[in-house]
Amino acid sequence: MKTLQALLLRADDGLRALLLTPRLPRWALAALTCCAFCLLMMTRTLTQLTGATLGLRALTVLLLCAPLCAMLAFGLRLCREESALVSLGVCALCALAMLLRVSFIERSSGDYDIYLAGWIERLAAGSFSEGMRANIGEYNVLYQYILFLITRLSVPPLYAVKAVSFVGDAFLAGAAARLAGKKHALVAFGATLLLPTVALNGGMFAQCDSLYAACALWGLALALSGRPAQSAVCFALSLAFKLQSAFILPIVIVLWAGRKLRLADALCFLLTLAAVALPALLGGKSPGDIIGIYTAQTGLYTGLNYNAATLFGLMETAGLDVYAYGNFAMALAFGVCALLVIVGARRAARMTDGETVRLALLMVLPIVFCLPRMHERYFYMATPLSVALAARRGGRAVAAAALIELALFATYWALAVSLPMASAMMLAAIVLLLSDGHCEDEQMV
Repeated sequence: MKTLQALLLRADDGLRALLLTPRLPRWALAALTCCAFCLLMMTRTLTQLTGATLGLRALTVLLLCAPLCAMLAFGLRLCREESALVSLGVCALCALAMLLRVSFIERSSGDYDIYLAGWIERLAAGSFSEGMRANIGEYNVLYQYILFLITRLSVPPLYAVKAVSFVGDAFLAGAAARLAGKKHALVAFGATLLLPTVALNGGMFAQCDSLYAACALWGLALALSGRPAQSAVCFALSLAFKLQSAFILPIVIVLWAGRKLRLADALCFLLTLAAVALPALLGGKSPGDIIGIYTAQTGLYTGLNYNAATLFGLMETAGLDVYAYGNFAMALAFGVCALLVIVGARRAARMTDGETVRLALLMVLPIVFCLPRMHERYFYMATPLSVALAARRGGRAVAAAALIELALFATYWALAVSLPMASAMMLAAIVLLLSDGHCEDEQMV
């Protein structure tokens, strides 16, 4: 009996030593997690692979495993100095995040069925040059390149489109972790991956908002980390994905005033945009067509509100003069933007990283809140930014992050929350952030 007790005690000590110290290689934990996920997906019924060969099923599963690899790469890097038990927890969290997303892998939204699927079909019918000259779709050329590459894969396009968005989710969570600071990076990383709006954006609706948002947030994080040239490249890639990145771009002026960016970095920004456009230009698309993608988006919608928790969500818009109220709201949004930039520029030299993150969130929230013609997804960048700020500062920032997520989730999903109520919650979040003026000095990772 004593011998058995002694053996159990030794086993207990050995297991504790193994799990509570960083002795297990992280690559082995990542490999085991990916293998388990692949085995699970190989046994899952994927309706668009009914009757497909084993090779095609395996290729599809490997494609869906790529986002998990990206999540693990970011997550395990954040816990490289932690115990093996923490690393196991991160692996489990990443696997859970992917399972949440693939739960909706068969679902396709109206945007995908009406627009995206047709654009992919047209791109698949011809060469790259033919696709560029045909001016297919409303997305900027960078995402058009991705769609064209998807047409050259044998996997179902819906799965491939969602896998790309899931990779964007991983980079988005990595950026939020970087903005949260070293002490709270893991909390921000996990929370961003598990946000319902982030998971649903790509998982259910097959949207690509995570791509432009991740680039924008990495631009902010790299600027705060003393890497201005890389920051300019990321900001340019964000704009190359979607025009909605313009909501956060005014922060560039504040970063420049605080010596986080230089005028020379504007060259990196412009060269990146030119490099992104070059394949399309060589393919036969004219410069006017590329610029026209941006200008066409500004006049694509003419209503005052498209289910967004904005100022017009608080109103009964039926019967309102769209032109007059729309112009008034745009003037209000530009005024708010100018005021935030002025205040930020005057304080830029003494602003902490946390205050800069707060200012970036304040730019995204009130500007979108005031503007007309907004869709619910245009608040997308606010969710990871609010998580990063909440992780850094706690208090009112946590309450604001919860209100933002709930308001946005209510517009994504049929919750028992009306649009006016969601708009009121968004307004309350803005007020909380404006009143949260305490400072902290923790710097970026």
